[in-house]
Amino acid sequence: MGTFELEAGKALRRARRARGLTLRQVSAISLGRFKPTSVAGYERGERSISLERFCELCQLYEVPPQTLLAEILRSIAGGPEPDIDLTLLESLGSAEGALVAGFIRQIRALRREAASGRIALRAGDLEVLATAAGKKREELAEALGERLQRED
Repeated sequence: MGTFELEAGKALRRARRARGLTLRQVSAISLGRFKPTSVAGYERGERSISLERFCELCQLYEVPPQTLLAEILRSIAGGPEPDIDLTLLESLGSAEGALVAGFIRQIRALRREAASGRIALRAGDLEVLATAAGKKREELAEALGERLQRED
């Protein structure tokens, strides 16, 4: 399968896991419309998903389809997304740490994500944060240090 299927699968898996759902639970709440093997195939990028089924899964996961699609397209266009370790971020105790923590709270609310110890930022998020901090992207990444990792 192509890049789109792989990235769509990753995004669908993240959305499902953010809701704390297993593949079997997805099947149950969809009243059998989505079989665990089908959802697993979508998530691995082994099966193409129709737009209609994509939107239905997004509704089950309580994620707006346009939000998930935008994430997929940004992922395809960019490289790996930065991944923030939130427990380490809290220990930073600097202006950058406070700025990023506030930004992450807003992102979680917009994405409707459950709280966890890590969050993947999207392609342009570091640019926005750096601008807000009055720094270059590289300077902010350096200030965040080990708290910022690259997902591969």
